[in-house]
Amino acid sequence: MKRVVVICGMAIGSLLTAAGLQSRDLTLDQALDLAVNRTARGSVIRGNLEVAEQNYFAKRVNFYVPEIKLEGSLPSYSEDKSYRGVFGFKGRGLYTSTDFGLTSDISLKQSLIFGGDFTVRANLTKRDEKYPDSDTLGNLIYPISYTKQGSFSFSYAQPLLKPSESKYELHNRRDDYEIARFTRIEEEGKLRKEVIEAYVGVLQTELRADLARVKFESSRLKTAVDSAKLADGVIAEEKFLETSSLKLDNELNHFDMENQLAEKRRQMAILLDLDASDTLRLFMPETLVVLGEATRRSLQENWSSTVSIRQAEYRYKKAKRAADYAASAHGLSGDLAANYSFGRGKVDVDGTQLPDINTNSWTVALNFTFPIWDGGASGASVKAARLAEESSRLEFEKAQKAAKAEIESLLNRLDVSHRKLAVIRQQIGLAQNKLDIAQKRFDNGEISDITLLDAQIFFLQTKDKYLDELRNFLVTRLDLESKFSG
Repeated sequence: MKRVVVICGMAIGSLLTAAGLQSRDLTLDQALDLAVNRTARGSVIRGNLEVAEQNYFAKRVNFYVPEIKLEGSLPSYSEDKSYRGVFGFKGRGLYTSTDFGLTSDISLKQSLIFGGDFTVRANLTKRDEKYPDSDTLGNLIYPISYTKQGSFSFSYAQPLLKPSESKYELHNRRDDYEIARFTRIEEEGKLRKEVIEAYVGVLQTELRADLARVKFESSRLKTAVDSAKLADGVIAEEKFLETSSLKLDNELNHFDMENQLAEKRRQMAILLDLDASDTLRLFMPETLVVLGEATRRSLQENWSSTVSIRQAEYRYKKAKRAADYAASAHGLSGDLAANYSFGRGKVDVDGTQLPDINTNSWTVALNFTFPIWDGGASGASVKAARLAEESSRLEFEKAQKAAKAEIESLLNRLDVSHRKLAVIRQQIGLAQNKLDIAQKRFDNGEISDITLLDAQIFFLQTKDKYLDELRNFLVTRLDLESKFSG
């Protein structure tokens, strides 16, 4: 007669055996680790931060180490036909020029700390040309010229009356990296929260499926009893119909809960990138001890270092920098440019070596720009940048005002939830005692199946209430942890 007490475990075991599914044990900590470190979504979250970090690192390195670029062309052949005259030759004609050559270029570019751009360029050119010419007697000839030239050039440009573009981009990359770092904390917090809700949701749905099963069994027995009472004329037919209707409702609820349980398990598996056909065997999470006074005080004192404030601060800095940069380009601006180059080369015409080619040049220029009229486009862009800066500033101040109150609220909610869990655990103990007593009385024939089932229903309902509060506790603790980057 102990079939009622073990009905839940037997039903689940029989379902798993019948389905032939693979069972996998999974604790909450394991599920959180899986979601963050081994799922595609977790990889994307980490990847976004890695991209921002690499962009910042590359820009920072270029501040000290030159960017190196190799350009060139494979051997190329060109032919040009034109109708023209040739020096020393009477008349005009259709002439053909041919060119077969190879060029290569190596450039080193560095953005200096004080804002200027320094570029070094090395170039090698080899030409094989055939072109119309005339000899000393006035005869048209096509001499072949071989040319080899190499050159080095140095250029430097220093911006004046405006912020350095290289520094501007470097600071933006740094802010993007910091924003991405805090965004990762937020996104991983959201992912953990979904895992907690899904994990506890599966446990709660399993419990409610057991509860629906027991309720259906109880209503089935009550319907059988009322059927006998109706036959003896003890109750009216209306009472029997009510009992029968309740039994059908409980049976439908039983079916619904079984479907919900299968769906919850499937969603949990998908969230963790697991095989949806695997059956996950979950365990009741343990609650941590309440926070100590020193920890509470540390969290309260460090409210200004929360993720939301730091993220809003970097966004505000970036927006302000963009507004200042846009405003600087609106008025008078300029740059100091300096160039120096020297080259060396050799020329061979039909086997005759000509004197070496030596080329040297340098230039210093002060360039300026002053906008006179552009239809108001520059002013509009500056105004838009200032509005974006003001919006970011308001978001930053809003985050500052809300952070301290949010931490206080989360700490209070965590304490209340912890105390409620302690009370509900006592209620579960009382419900367990009540169920044990009912089981003994049932074994001794003192109570009916229905009374024993009522005790089990009360026990399951108390555990369901505990799972509700456990979810609140775990989510509140996660929200508090996600407020800080450490």
